[in-house]
Amino acid sequence: KKRDRGETAMDENALRAVGIDYDAALARFMGKQAIYEKYLRKLPEDAHMDAAWTAFEQQDDAELLEQVHAIKGLTGTLGITGLFEQSAAIVALLRAGTREGLQEKMTSLKQEWDRVCETIRQA
Repeated sequence: KKRDRGETAMDENALRAVGIDYDAALARFMGKQAIYEKYLRKLPEDAHMDAAWTAFEQQDDAELLEQVHAIKGLTGTLGITGLFEQSAAIVALLRAGTREGLQEKMTSLKQEWDRVCETIRQA
């Protein structure tokens, strides 16, 4: 659904409550709140998590690394600290060539992704 340019600002407190470092992310967007929030609102439609989960289920670790690395970059830019840290841990695990603990880490990443995306939709 397309949103008009006069849209109200998002609920910063709700965003902060799910671990979004709003101030640091806003600084990366040169203080331009409307632009930052425009990109934040796009996260729930981003396809990287679905692609990562598919790669995980198919045990395609090269594809999984690529998708989770993209999530890491995206969430880092948007200031979503928890998702950034979780995806960084998965990237490190895959780069080390192991799947030890991968199931738990992927499940946790997916749950956190869903929680953050729901908050973004509501904010």
